[in-house]
Formats: sequence, C-alpha cells, structure tokens
Amino acid sequence: MWEAVRQFDWRFAPVILAITGAYLWLKGRRFVGQMRAFTDARDGVVMQAYLAGQACTLLPGGVTARAGLLRQIGVPVEDSAASITLASASDQLALILFAIISALWVDSVRKPMAIVLTGLIVLSLLLGTEASRTWLLSMIERLMGRIHLLEKWHGFLDSLRAMCSGELLWRAAVNALAAAALMVLALALCAKGVGIALPFPTLMLAFALPSMLGRISAMPGGVGVTEAGMIGILDSAPGVTLASAAAATMIFRVGTTLFAALLGGGVYFLGWIGTVKAGREAAK
Repeated sequence: MWEAVRQFDWRFAPVILAITGAYLWLKGRRFVGQMRAFTDARDGVVMQAYLAGQACTLLPGGVTARAGLLRQIGVPVEDSAASITLASASDQLALILFAIISALWVDSVRKPMAIVLTGLIVLSLLLGTEASRTWLLSMIERLMGRIHLLEKWHGFLDSLRAMCSGELLWRAAVNALAAAALMVLALALCAKGVGIALPFPTLMLAFALPSMLGRISAMPGGVGVTEAGMIGILDSAPGVTLASAAAATMIFRVGTTLFAALLGGGVYFLGWIGTVKAGREAAK
C-alpha cells in the first residue's frame, strides 16, 4: 500500500483539495439559504458558522456543533437544528440514490440493495400512515417532556414545517446530489492517481454505500467502517489490487474528510472567534 502511495501522481492532489473546498462551499450555500428564514445575520457569518463546525463532524453527532455556534450569535437552537436535520436527511437520501443507481451495473450488490430498498419502502409506508406518525410523535414528546425539552421540541417542529416548502426541499435535494457527485469525482482522481481506471458506477458505489454505513455507525467520522467498505468495493473491481485500493481510499479520506476538518478548524480559529467577539463588543 505504501508503495502505491509513493507512486501516486501528486499532480492530482491540488485538484482533489479544490474539489473538497467546492464541496464545502456548495453545502454551506445550502445551509445559508435554509437559515435565511430564521435569522437576519449576514450570509457570510452563517457560512462561517457552517464551515467552523466542520471539524466536529468527525465526532458522532458532531453536526450539532453548528447549532451551538449559531446560538452564540443569537439564533435559537431549534431553528438551526431544523436546517441541520433537513441537510443531513437530503445527504443521506442522495447516498442511497447513488447506491441504488450504481447497483444497476454492479451485479454483486443488486440483492443487498434490493433488500435495503424494500426496507425503505416499508418504512415509508409505515410513516405514511397517520396512526404511525401520531404514535411516534407521542413517544418523542413523552421523552422530551421528561428531560424538560418539550417546548424546544415544539419549536423545532414548527421550524422544520416552515422549512419544508417545495422549493427548499427541491434545492436541498439537487445540492446534495451535486455535492455527492463532487466526492465521486474526487475518488475517481484518487484512484487514477494510483493507476486505477474504474467505471463511474463502481466509483459511485464505492463512495455512496460505505459513506452511508459510516454515517449511521457510532465510529468517529465513520472511521474503519467507511474505509473497509471502500477498499472492499474497489478491490473487487477487475485489475485492482488490494494495495492500490487501500492507497486510493487512504488518499481520498485524507484529501476530503481530514482536509475538510482542518479547513473548518482554520475558519473557526481565524474567523469565527473574532466574529463572535466583535458581535459581543458591539452588543455592549
């Protein structure tokens, strides 16, 4: 694997990092657009909050850090949580769609994806009935009442309903698909850099399915789960060795996930802290 990494064509590295930057900017613009209905803060400040919370996404549930950052400038947590929930749901649906589409060309995963699709259909039918939704909401409300968060829960639901307009949902879906396509392109460049030429459906599957499983795992940043899935799918392709698959996966994760976290940390320390400090001084 290290030999494959040493042979990597580093001319691709700046392009991969630029794609990661474009990926963050694209998702940040979606977040800004969703938050316009709830805050009069400047778009640049909301974008800073989104980027500054990126490092925390390596932790389970770390996306909620963005709600805490926005709370520092006076945005209620229930409002920002609605935007975070909608963004996470659209991202997960984009990954599922990519995995299902790629399964049309990859024979070995057609049966597992058919099972996943069947489960999603059953879940949709269950949630589509009023009795199931009422029961689920009553259980959640009972739990929120016990931990004294019922009022915030109702505020979150109101914000989510206000955000779930046809236009915002459509934009969120298109944004999620475009962002996922950028990551597939980055994976293609990582593979090409180590001498692997793969068809686009295989690359879609290698990104979407492991990323989806990594998101629902309890591992920080999906570490272990995501890498194992990517390596396994890439290694199963014709003409690909285990070493080159591992090298491409490692370079991809460093150039996207780790670089995005470092970029977000830089925005936090160099931008966000100063923004909050200036806001507090102005309030005084």
